[in-house]
Amino acid sequence: MWLEGVLATRQDIVPTPGEIARRLGATSASHELDRAALAALYEQFQHEPTVQMKRQLWARLLRSALGTQFRDDDALFIEHTLLVNSADVIAHCILGVDVTGLQPATLLLGRTFEQAHIAGVVEADFFDWVLEVPGGESFVRTLTRRLARFDWSRVDHDVLKVLYESVIGTETRKSLGEYYTPDWLAQQVVAETVTDPLHQRVLDPSCGSGTFLFHAARRYLQAAETAGIPLAAALHGLTDHVAGIDLHPVAASLARVTYLLAIGRDRLTSPQRGPIWVPVYLGDSVQWQQRLDLFDQGYLIIRTHSDGQLFQSELRFAEHLLHDSRRFDQLVNELADLAAKPRQPGTVPSLKGLFNRLAIATDDQGEITANFQLLCQLVDEGRNHIWSYYVRNLAWPMWLSLAENRVDVLVGNPPWLAYRHMPAEMQDSFKELSTERGLWQGGEVTTHQDLSGLFIARAVEQYLRPDGRFGFVVPNAVLDRPYFAGFRSGRYHTSTEHVDVAFTGSWDLRRLRPHIFPRGSGIVFGRRTASGTAAALPAQTLRWSGRLPA
Repeated sequence: MWLEGVLATRQDIVPTPGEIARRLGATSASHELDRAALAALYEQFQHEPTVQMKRQLWARLLRSALGTQFRDDDALFIEHTLLVNSADVIAHCILGVDVTGLQPATLLLGRTFEQAHIAGVVEADFFDWVLEVPGGESFVRTLTRRLARFDWSRVDHDVLKVLYESVIGTETRKSLGEYYTPDWLAQQVVAETVTDPLHQRVLDPSCGSGTFLFHAARRYLQAAETAGIPLAAALHGLTDHVAGIDLHPVAASLARVTYLLAIGRDRLTSPQRGPIWVPVYLGDSVQWQQRLDLFDQGYLIIRTHSDGQLFQSELRFAEHLLHDSRRFDQLVNELADLAAKPRQPGTVPSLKGLFNRLAIATDDQGEITANFQLLCQLVDEGRNHIWSYYVRNLAWPMWLSLAENRVDVLVGNPPWLAYRHMPAEMQDSFKELSTERGLWQGGEVTTHQDLSGLFIARAVEQYLRPDGRFGFVVPNAVLDRPYFAGFRSGRYHTSTEHVDVAFTGSWDLRRLRPHIFPRGSGIVFGRRTASGTAAALPAQTLRWSGRLPA
């Protein structure tokens, strides 16, 4: 096993959880060698401007997502780079491409997907810094050879979750609050909430590696096949009906590949399929950073400098540009590509052709030109290659929160983060947002209060249409502990909006053995109702008990 991991000689390995853990997990020869090679590259080139920028953005997002539980060190950044680079290669394998014959830049920048008219899967991100340093391409080729051993067409579950859990140890995941949902439970929750898959739009606002998306997508495709819908129409409908958001950049990357796995190789390679757009986005579903990365007086604001490095200059996009979401994606992509093309430093190419092709209104052209000038400046400073990805992903939660774009079903496993583990700034925002919605209890239970309740309330407030349904995995304390009393009431009123939900039931999973998560868990179900018609979580619950297979 060890020698085969080094030489990568065996082919067509079925990617079962056991095989992935043995051959790609933290104790495998493959992982030891690839991680050592990547660590050596990072140690040698970590002070390069583009590497520094991508690491800083990575740390900032994870600090927002995970609070004080986030360990900002080089080792975790290296592990995440290895995971996302692996996911990029696996995505190509799912298409049936001979990855061993592709250039490393093609694999990590998604050029094959562009040619195949599949958008939103592999693109420039925080982790393609390996392409910009000497020796990086050799590393990618070796990694590719190891991953090409598997037959990635033979998958019936979220294998990217297995890969993540086999690389990132249990204690590290626990300290980060990362509790991934078993496939069987996600499938049950989706079946309970998505009752009309062809007509209900589904969002997982904390999608992790994409387990709920996998089963929601499979449910939609099965219904489409039963209804006799042609493949091209079914896949177009799927990407309009099943979407995900996560603030964790690794999770978002893995979830995009999981979405492809749900579609399956036969559909992806069919000549009848048409263009595909995978709707999984890197974004802040709670919207903590409203003054940094969200709308301000009708504009999406992205700050690009701070402390001499990030977030002082601003990219500004008028809100109405996002109403045509695919055109906005194309606009930002083309701006970034034009800025990166060879030119004399300090010069700014004309955008007249782009404005004509995308029919950009005259009133918007000045603002877009100013954004383009800043992108050109970032290229000149060696800090490009990330802003297209960053801008487009941060815009999507805002697009989904527009009233006309809200969904019919919310599902997922929100972050479980206790107040005592939040950094001071997050504690202040958490207390303010919770108090305003009647969720804050305070007193002796202050330290036990958890982000999961506020996350669900905010998700319903921003993304769920009236009469829309939800089903969320929660800490078991949600069902009966006093510090979740405000959440169980179903009344989340603010000075600007009264959000009411009618809870329809819950599942108590405490008596399952072994425990699914390090903490006891449950599921809550409900729907968004008209103002003044809240219904509290029923005291009666459906209790699950028994032993789970190993």
